[in-house]
Amino acid sequence: MIDDGSWGLTTEDDTFHERTDDPWWTETVWFAWMVPERGLLGYFYPVFRPNLGVQAGGVLVMDPHGELPWELPVFDYHWHQQIPPGCDLRNTTLNNGMRIQCQEPGRVFQLEFENRDLTLSLRAEGVVKPLLTRGTPPFNKGHIDQICHVTGSMVMGGETIPVDSFAMRDRSWGPRQDGRQPQVGYSYATQDADNAWLTVTIGKGMNYQVTTGFNVVGGVWSRMASGHRIVHRGAEGKPEAYEIEATDELGRTVRAAGVMVSRQVFTAYPSMFCWDALVEWKADGFHGWGEDQDCWHPRKWRQVQQDHGWR
Repeated sequence: MIDDGSWGLTTEDDTFHERTDDPWWTETVWFAWMVPERGLLGYFYPVFRPNLGVQAGGVLVMDPHGELPWELPVFDYHWHQQIPPGCDLRNTTLNNGMRIQCQEPGRVFQLEFENRDLTLSLRAEGVVKPLLTRGTPPFNKGHIDQICHVTGSMVMGGETIPVDSFAMRDRSWGPRQDGRQPQVGYSYATQDADNAWLTVTIGKGMNYQVTTGFNVVGGVWSRMASGHRIVHRGAEGKPEAYEIEATDELGRTVRAAGVMVSRQVFTAYPSMFCWDALVEWKADGFHGWGEDQDCWHPRKWRQVQQDHGWR
């Protein structure tokens, strides 16, 4: 998909945004990458609370052989680290060793990381017009969602593994107070740079309705207008398969079925519990890879488990 000048991103969107004095003001930078044939899905995810001067987050990799943090091949996630003085997210190295360099505003990023379990060097290039969201639930202030072509390599367990995949990046900024977490589904798939989709859904009970997202068909981008998400769960309530039906503002409908290949249980924040999964998605004339993120407040998840006899 070619940028016709209407993508709407500026270099200011690649660093800290203007903020209020709210101590809960949060800025996030998330990049995913995957090696589908190996069932590998990775996250590069630093989280900043600049009014408190602290940074959290880290790097992780999931595979088909485990789902708890201590079972993953890589899980390097930290809390309460100091934001480096003068930090500019367009070119910075964080105290946990994560390095971000923006090589082209709103478009091309170099990501580096190294610890005892992983050496990572990735180039993420935005290839799909981003979804710019302001004030649409569940997002509080600002949000960018963009499919990237991610290339490079990862060295894990002494093995060099090439990376060449499509995956999502997102940026968010605004107040994000611990203790508040809606029931959210975040699902996306990419076949190539001209055919991809994203749905963001809000759940009440087991009913998930689309609130935003995008659909790209033959290189033509449109915002999602309506739709729903269905999650097929196993005996313990863990997601195993998915259905998406969503219609964009041009009247085009996505009807996709997805199967979980690998997953993790992830608490990115104390009040956010997620089943994150690498998913193989199929639809009429479409075959792509992506994710489903099944997000809950921990208290709500416990209640749903009890109500459905999942525990």
